[in-house]
Amino acid sequence: MQTPGPRLSCAASTVRNSVFAALQSRIDAFRARGGELVPLQIGDTYLPPPAAAFESLRRLEVPALGTYGAVPGLPELRSALAGRLAERGHATVHGLDSVHVGAGCTHALFCAARALLDPGDEVLVVTPYWPLITGVLATAGAVPIEVPLTQELFDPPGACVRTRLERALGPRTRAIYFSSPGNPDGYVFPRAQLAAIAELAEAHDLWVFSDEVYADFVYEGAHEPFANLPGMANRTVTSHSLSKSHALAGARIGYVNAAPRVIDAVRRMSNHTIYNVPVTMQQAALAAVQASEPFLSDAARIYKEARDATCAELARHGLCHHVPRGGSFVFLDLTERLAGRSLQHALELAIDHGVLLAPGDAFGAAHTTSARLCFTGEPLPGVLCGVERLAAALDTLATENRT
Repeated sequence: MQTPGPRLSCAASTVRNSVFAALQSRIDAFRARGGELVPLQIGDTYLPPPAAAFESLRRLEVPALGTYGAVPGLPELRSALAGRLAERGHATVHGLDSVHVGAGCTHALFCAARALLDPGDEVLVVTPYWPLITGVLATAGAVPIEVPLTQELFDPPGACVRTRLERALGPRTRAIYFSSPGNPDGYVFPRAQLAAIAELAEAHDLWVFSDEVYADFVYEGAHEPFANLPGMANRTVTSHSLSKSHALAGARIGYVNAAPRVIDAVRRMSNHTIYNVPVTMQQAALAAVQASEPFLSDAARIYKEARDATCAELARHGLCHHVPRGGSFVFLDLTERLAGRSLQHALELAIDHGVLLAPGDAFGAAHTTSARLCFTGEPLPGVLCGVERLAAALDTLATENRT
């Protein structure tokens, strides 16, 4: 009998599968019956990218396919991204040397994690979090330490940010990760709370990974670049994604912004992963960035209208949630509706009714009775249809609970 071979790595054994893996058989069965799901699970947009991106691909020249590109990204693209950051008030931009382009934000963040963290280093991860970050950190050898926080900050007086993070500190703590606007709950940290994180980072000599991929879509308050805070320029890596800002998810273009010495280290890590991001996709991204207006302003208006209408419909059905202040998602608290039943069962019923949401435990262990709904991935009528289907599924669950 043939043996299965040597053991897999620790990372391969601990990093979770797709957040939808446990629901896949139910999804397949629904589609086999001819059903059409309203897909509200992925952080996507139905808006097409700026037309200039398509024009760039139509004008594709042979050298873009036949030669390697610069490891940190095309100089023209990095220059455009640095200029965009400067326009948005990032005081820590130092031209091309402060930007590194990756194959999506996920890849760029992985390279940053490898550049800053050693095996066994702990990272405080504010929850609920972007579901890939714990895997990114684990595959870089780091240990994510979950710190439930932002759901408690929506309603005053809220939790004390510094106290909550400080309680989770240990001798191996090396960094903090948070997102603002948040994925999945749309929380936007005000300056006073960011200052509390900054004070903690400086007091304990920590790196900070500030995920700002939804910075273009803030509906209440204002986005504050974390690296702008006193003392943070040389200890912050800020991540950005053209998948979110410019509807270019298929192009896989993301980037990180940091001090030049950090970007130099990130570049070396990238050199030994993909070498360079596909040049054709970078050219399309450059065209999209150069044609940002009116795309960004139109998208922000459309998304805010979608948020308002979605939250109104959720409230009409009595579905508990905090109104997101930015981003693309509503994070639903289904605790009362579940009445002790499993979230898995509720989401399976939702699939049977034709709507797919992301399970809350993908965003942190403290969120096993929550679910994420994306209000930008479908035109508004589709999103509202999805909410109706979800409400019907939860009514079915309530009937089950009574019998």
